[in-house]
Amino acid sequence: MDDEYDLICVGSGIGGCAAAAAAADAGARALVVERAQVVGGVTAVSGGQIWIPGNRWARALGMSDTAEEGARYIDGVAGGNNDPARTRALLGAADGALDLFTGRGLDLRVIRDLPDYYYPEAGHSAAEGRYLEPVPLPAGALGEWAGRLRRTAVWNMGAGTPGGGTADPELVTGQALAGYFVRAALDAGARLTAGTAVTRLRTRDGAVTGVVLADGREIVARSGVVLATGAYDRNPDLVRRFEGVLDDHGTGSPPGITGDHLGMAAPLGASIWSLPAARNTVQVGFPTGELDEDGTARYRTHWVVHPHEIIVNARGARFADESFYPAINAGLHQFDGASQRLPNWPAWLVFDHDLAERGVVQVDPERVVSAPSVEELARRAGIDADGLAATVAGYNEARARGRDDAFGRGERPWSLWMSRLATGTGDGNPTLGPIVRPPFHAARLARVQAGLGSAGLEVDTSARVLTWAGEPIPGLYAVGNATARNDMGFSAQSGTSNLRGMVQGYLAGRDAAR
Repeated sequence: MDDEYDLICVGSGIGGCAAAAAAADAGARALVVERAQVVGGVTAVSGGQIWIPGNRWARALGMSDTAEEGARYIDGVAGGNNDPARTRALLGAADGALDLFTGRGLDLRVIRDLPDYYYPEAGHSAAEGRYLEPVPLPAGALGEWAGRLRRTAVWNMGAGTPGGGTADPELVTGQALAGYFVRAALDAGARLTAGTAVTRLRTRDGAVTGVVLADGREIVARSGVVLATGAYDRNPDLVRRFEGVLDDHGTGSPPGITGDHLGMAAPLGASIWSLPAARNTVQVGFPTGELDEDGTARYRTHWVVHPHEIIVNARGARFADESFYPAINAGLHQFDGASQRLPNWPAWLVFDHDLAERGVVQVDPERVVSAPSVEELARRAGIDADGLAATVAGYNEARARGRDDAFGRGERPWSLWMSRLATGTGDGNPTLGPIVRPPFHAARLARVQAGLGSAGLEVDTSARVLTWAGEPIPGLYAVGNATARNDMGFSAQSGTSNLRGMVQGYLAGRDAAR
């Protein structure tokens, strides 16, 4: 590693590698600095999807869509939390980014029949075509870096589904996407280094001129520094500050996602913009009983896409369509003004032995209680016994009817697609399986972040970090989950975080290389 580069990118996920690739492709000397011993960041543990309206692969299949249609869809579902101009700037730059990265080997394909989250009720939503996934990538394509790509699995939909497996010589989902961008950066001539932590920014007369490493070494950046560090899932103080009090809280993000970008940029007067915490998608899931590489508890999300399971509150009542995780998130944030409490938290996953035998509930066994009857299960778990018995009976009746009149579970096209994928069932509504086979089980849910924070650094349409006065801080860029989500409002779609990282990285790298 030399002492001087044109652009230094802090973080090796899609955003950092995209910025380095874009800058190096334009002739700049670029360096990617990763604090972990492995590369890929949160991208590598994601589902690997990129959501791009009007993309070239959909057009090749004869699908009619545009970036403007996608922007109008976001306008409608973002709840007023997006800046329409930023939304259009982001989506409008996607084609240019794809031109560069496909030229550097990125290979994507349409995920067939997968609709937008809010299709068909939301205006300008699409039945398919906007979701892209990486074509599997041979690990050998990364050369010496193949063994240093992060392998952690986060998402739990069941064995054999996206995010549910482990790495092999052919990379898929998030590992493949991260691998493509690591390869693009290397192919363009950027330098990567892992196991190297940046502790602060080097500045001169208010401009960012480089970075200072943990060992005290200073590296000069002639054109600027890109903060691609992710959010702050593993910083309890920042989680409490921006997300509120989340008892029983963990993260599926890898170690190192500690909000370094905020600590480095704040002293320079950087603007920090935040969504209402209730609009941020914090998943539900469990500690697995395993430890991450830093010795902290490992968590996994749990998506209710199988039969024989429901989510209930302490009264034993269901409160949302469990097959659609944004509905669960909204239900958990319901507030009772009379009691000044959240009536749906804590919450439990309740399931029967049919589901237990499938092995899809990946939870620390010490967190599970079991009983021969639903009533006894409730008493052991601390749930109202009469309430849970009535809820299970009502749910089983809904299964017999083939329709959940209370919450419409499994009827949303997106949820139905995900459930059929997870269960391998080609028709019907596979999420509606009865809870009848003893012993019965309950596991108290945890809140599990997945790399998304309510707060981030405010940037302009070139990914330059802004001050509170709205002026760019010379030489400082931020991309992906390190930035404020006022372009998309909130995580209205899976795949938007990877979209933001790719496009903002492209814009930052190109701007810095001018």
